[in-house]
Amino acid sequence: MPSPLPDQAHPPKRTDAGRSLRAGALLVAALGVVAGCATPSSGQRSPLNRWTQLGPDGIVSLRAIVAGDDGCPTAIVDGQALPLLPRAQAAPAAQPDTQARANPAFRPEFQVTSCELTLPAAARQASIDGQAIALPRSSPQRIVVVGDTGCRIKVTASASSPPIQDCASPGAWPWPRLAAAAARTHPDLVIHVGDYHYREYCNDPAQCAPVRDQGVVVGYGWRGWNADFFTPAAPLLKAAPWIMVRGNHENCDRAGDGWMRFLSPLPYQVCGDQWYGSDSRSVLANNLTADAYRIDLDRELTLIIADNAGAEDYLPATARPDDVPLFKRQLRALQSLPASQRAWLFTHRPLWYDLLSAPSQPNALQVALREEPPANLQMVFSGHEHAFQTLNFSPAADPAYRPAGRPAQLIVGGGGTELEASDPQSPLYEGTSGVGSKERASPQGQLYDGVAASSGIVLNRYSFLVLERGGEGWSGTLLDPDGRTISRCHLTGERKEVACSFPGR
Repeated sequence: MPSPLPDQAHPPKRTDAGRSLRAGALLVAALGVVAGCATPSSGQRSPLNRWTQLGPDGIVSLRAIVAGDDGCPTAIVDGQALPLLPRAQAAPAAQPDTQARANPAFRPEFQVTSCELTLPAAARQASIDGQAIALPRSSPQRIVVVGDTGCRIKVTASASSPPIQDCASPGAWPWPRLAAAAARTHPDLVIHVGDYHYREYCNDPAQCAPVRDQGVVVGYGWRGWNADFFTPAAPLLKAAPWIMVRGNHENCDRAGDGWMRFLSPLPYQVCGDQWYGSDSRSVLANNLTADAYRIDLDRELTLIIADNAGAEDYLPATARPDDVPLFKRQLRALQSLPASQRAWLFTHRPLWYDLLSAPSQPNALQVALREEPPANLQMVFSGHEHAFQTLNFSPAADPAYRPAGRPAQLIVGGGGTELEASDPQSPLYEGTSGVGSKERASPQGQLYDGVAASSGIVLNRYSFLVLERGGEGWSGTLLDPDGRTISRCHLTGERKEVACSFPGR
């Protein structure tokens, strides 16, 4: 395990002892930078956005976005001027090679340049434009987890399409409210479990007229990304460093170019010309999938960040046999942990959830983790299902494949995208049976890769999760978009269990 770093000085938010982890120290440098890090040179405009995110090998990456071809800013790090370097230059939309309709997801227009700086491991203070930000504690005590935040617009010109989400309504699309409420919790770290961008296209004149009349931005380029993620996320981007998990909406055949420009832990790469829903669609092998990486929160707990966005988890492993060895190779970080190191896995697509049918299981990810089950994997955090769900399994429920017990599954997918409750194609749809009808305080006998859950809840509500470290381990509070408590949870790593209260009980 990487050696922990010494404690970092910062303005106090709470009084806690024993903060000294390398990843935490990196967080410190990070947040200082996010706030802003440098005085712009003569004639240079301030960045449109700035933030820090944690990546592989203990790296803290300072990211910034500048207009057009403006020069990247310079960060002041511990009194030293360090220029950010271009990550991806501004680019016009790709022109089709033929008279056929161009692929809207392939090289859309980005009127901005993204910039990046890897911060020194020992950095203690940083700023841009002279604006500093409170540095985080070296061992994070409060973590916000959020997912599936974009506003859903995907309307074809002829075929039936999902309902259009009203992006102009704070009630129908509460991500801006939710991001502000999450920032008010003063987190030390924010983890987004994927699906940042949902404003894909709107091609039916009748259905899309109200969207145009309201001035709602749609598209895969910068304007769509800015409206769907960067503008509403601004207070939360300033509040703490982030860990970015890739969602399937950030696949190369969708908003992958924006993911690669702004959020990917990998250096910028250009997505191929992949068409969603066709033979050239994004799959695990062609999606520029990053290897899973680890972030050590302390000497006992490690976060594993995995990109399973391109996996077709709705198909059994027998239909995607090549994905099993790909997952095994990608998840080597899980196998490298010492036996004493507890692990939480963060993915976009859950390991187990209600949107998977029984015939689709086991899928490739389930098989890969069956054959090499890490005993110290305690929790899996995911999104993808637009609800909040927990699943626990009895310790002896799966002796053939997981003799040390299955990890608990938490799904935090109610960040703003239209809920499962409103989707007629979802098993959690409530349209015919009333609000709250598909919420439940206990499992209903569904099998998850052949095993029934022993406990767990489902809540069809917009929400985000705040994890807090205490004397008895980690606890969680599920909050609504205005910061009001919905449920309280207790995480028990030794039993691989998360117990959450059901509202009203």
